[in-house]
Amino acid sequence: MPTIASTIPFEPHPARDSILGEAHARPFFRLEAPARVLALAFVRGKDSPETLRERLDNFARAHGAAPAPIGAKHHRMMLPQGLFRWEEHTEFTTYVFMLSGEAARFNITAGEVLRSLSLPEQPGPHLVSVDMMFQTGQPGEASPPPFQTGVVSQSRLEDGRADVASDFVPDENGFVRFVVTNRGLPERRLGALARDIMEIEVYRNFALLGLPEAQRIAPVMRTVEQGLADLMGDLVHQKSLEESDALLTRLTDMTARIEAEIARTKFRFGATRAYGAILNDRLSAFHVPVSHDAPTIGAFLGRRNAPALRTCETMEANLMDLAARLARASNVLRTRIDVELAKQNNELLTSMGERTALQLRLQQTVEGLSVAAISYYVVGLVGYVLKGLKEAHIMPLPLEIAVGLSVPLVILVMAYIVRRIRKAHAGH
Repeated sequence: MPTIASTIPFEPHPARDSILGEAHARPFFRLEAPARVLALAFVRGKDSPETLRERLDNFARAHGAAPAPIGAKHHRMMLPQGLFRWEEHTEFTTYVFMLSGEAARFNITAGEVLRSLSLPEQPGPHLVSVDMMFQTGQPGEASPPPFQTGVVSQSRLEDGRADVASDFVPDENGFVRFVVTNRGLPERRLGALARDIMEIEVYRNFALLGLPEAQRIAPVMRTVEQGLADLMGDLVHQKSLEESDALLTRLTDMTARIEAEIARTKFRFGATRAYGAILNDRLSAFHVPVSHDAPTIGAFLGRRNAPALRTCETMEANLMDLAARLARASNVLRTRIDVELAKQNNELLTSMGERTALQLRLQQTVEGLSVAAISYYVVGLVGYVLKGLKEAHIMPLPLEIAVGLSVPLVILVMAYIVRRIRKAHAGH
């Protein structure tokens, strides 16, 4: 897409070009009946967008056409059988062939036509094949049933200026066929109708990509839900911290499994909602019946797609609900574990308090014994001093009496000293 001029002298927003160009990002083409259009849609593969673009540009050069401009999301070129157009979307790429001449004949199958075309390399897994045949009719003329098998659905559009019919049954080559009877639509409106039909089939198929994921995770969710129910029953009867730890391990495993499924399916289910909304928007114009004998395209696809889309929606909601229930169970279990730990801590603190009191009493006993022991040795030293004084004839009392009188004095002094030491240590 060419760069859009900015409004001088103002500095443009970095996304201004893409925002303004979005109105022209999905242009339709002029179409004149009788005509035939084949459309293919491919899921994006593992190759990078640059690699896919290079292949398409090489395909264009090989047929004498100019490659797409840098940054373009769509491009068209002429092939010998008609116009070829590719278009890039977020998740898929479409190839559209507007056929002319022999390739546009209705009496040959789409598979035969496709095998006669020059095809670019497949960009990813193929999902959608649409065969649209545009024929002319007179105003007020009834459209004959175009198919012989399946339930044919028909819709009248543009105040009766066009009828669209399809049985939505893939033919032998995998193409879903649409027959459009034009009774006066101009070329541009007929081209817009071709685009709407193609988008109905493309978005219908891409919306249903979520159904296999919903079917895949259904047994996973049943297993986890049963495991959660069993775990909550065990939680009621668990009594020890070891049992709580085992339950927490089981719960963590289930939570991790569900969170992994949420991460894996989040994009797919979100895309299903988006595609389903676009599909319903496109089908809003296809609810006018052609006759009372055939359902409209809008009613037919609405009834067929609604259960699948609701299944995906319900499965996504159930998945999120299960994750929330696991989180609540985890909170309950962790609260139980915290309570058990608090009880153990209280018991430990009580035991430590008892041991501390016992140690204090033991220390006091040891202090008393130490006072007695120290006093015993100090009295012995005093006795030696008194003996020396006796030998020097300067002691006024007998030796035994003097030693006996020193005992209580020594004990008091030693007790005082030990107490001062204990207070000094307590201060630190």
